[in-house]
Amino acid sequence: MADIGEGKRRAGTGSHAGQLKGVGLVLGMNAVVLGGGMSGLMAAHVLAGHFERVTLVERDGGGSADPRRGVPQGWHPHVLALKAAPLLERLFPGLGEEFIASGGLRVGMLDQHRINYYGHQFRQSESELETVWASRPFLEEGIRSRVRAHTNVSTRFGWEAVTPISGPPGRVTGVRIARIDDGEAEDLTAELVVDATGRGGRARGWLGEMGYEAPREDRVQVNLGYASRLVECAPDVLGHDRAIVVGPKLDRPRGFYFTVQEAGQWTMTVFGYGDHRPSVDPDRLMAQAEALAPPDVWEVIRSARVSPEVHSFQVPRTFRRRYDRLSRFPEGLLVTGDALAVLNPLYGTGIMSSAAYALVLQERLREGLDGIHRGFFRDAARVVLEPWLFSSLSDSFLPGVKGFRAPGSGVASWYLRRMVAAAQHDATVAAAFVRVAGALDSPLALARPAIMRRVIAPRKG
Repeated sequence: MADIGEGKRRAGTGSHAGQLKGVGLVLGMNAVVLGGGMSGLMAAHVLAGHFERVTLVERDGGGSADPRRGVPQGWHPHVLALKAAPLLERLFPGLGEEFIASGGLRVGMLDQHRINYYGHQFRQSESELETVWASRPFLEEGIRSRVRAHTNVSTRFGWEAVTPISGPPGRVTGVRIARIDDGEAEDLTAELVVDATGRGGRARGWLGEMGYEAPREDRVQVNLGYASRLVECAPDVLGHDRAIVVGPKLDRPRGFYFTVQEAGQWTMTVFGYGDHRPSVDPDRLMAQAEALAPPDVWEVIRSARVSPEVHSFQVPRTFRRRYDRLSRFPEGLLVTGDALAVLNPLYGTGIMSSAAYALVLQERLREGLDGIHRGFFRDAARVVLEPWLFSSLSDSFLPGVKGFRAPGSGVASWYLRRMVAAAQHDATVAAAFVRVAGALDSPLALARPAIMRRVIAPRKG
């Protein structure tokens, strides 16, 4: 995908002559983005290069250092999946170094990441695979500061979308918003409205009201829950290790994270599927953590200052909404972020998906606004397909998980279990698994002959 500013731009119908300094041809006067989370911020950043004004509408207030109310997963571990870092760098050059300079932790995903999947401890090894671990508010603020630098982007905190405004048949020409505290309404006109309102997704309900078919959902009932507490520790409290993962097993569908973040803190998380979801009672949660944590990790936690609050989050299902399969869709409206697809957050691909969608939007805008939804939804479905398949397959054989029925999934499940067993002794297999889990490589990379030989006939030592 080319960056904004490369080559000539074609304006869609209704665009006017003009050039935003250093970016692309202006496609319209106004764009509105609904939702100020990661996907909304990235969409606004891209749209700022093509519209005179971009308005970001966000229910939550601004300025808090804590996770926003609309992002309950913000209290839990966050990492830039391996593919997220280069995608973000394309959107925001230099952002990775800014994260590190501001306190984010650079972590080697093979040498500083202690991984235990389905009862097998992956072999650690030197590698150039690095990424950033930090809290969600820290990462979000870094991106928000870049968006604030656009003088043509404004944010309406404390407002929510109510209903789309329709003009000519088959076209959205704006959106009505209302202030949360008193219900005062206002109409915003726009040549493009982008729904980034999260897993609920306002556009999905609007389609029925406008006489359109709602998108089909591919679902996996994961019945996942997790609970976290902050722990005050130095980054090197475990020596070289910066992230510890104990994954679930068939006979124990519960797992554990202990991960570094900025400001001398770590996050301790217990997660589980079905009846094995963690307790929100502090004492019971600590007992569950003790049963899962490696002894040296538990000793660190037991001796540290642990926050009294327990923050929990439930993920009843993951899904992808097939907007790409709709035969009719209104002009002037797009959907992005979790309103398009929600993957299992334990795999850390949410920010990566948001960045990928923003780059798709950037590319599609080069062709103008008319019919933009067709190319955008098609390409967005492609970028999320492989992470969706990998996370859905990985979860599919755990008790309480239902709904994944891909052809050959039984064989793939068997192969995945063989692979994690081989990764215990084989650094090459461990690296291949981590690259796919981080969305850096396609799941098909795990079927390369060189990897298959190591999986089918595991090496020791």
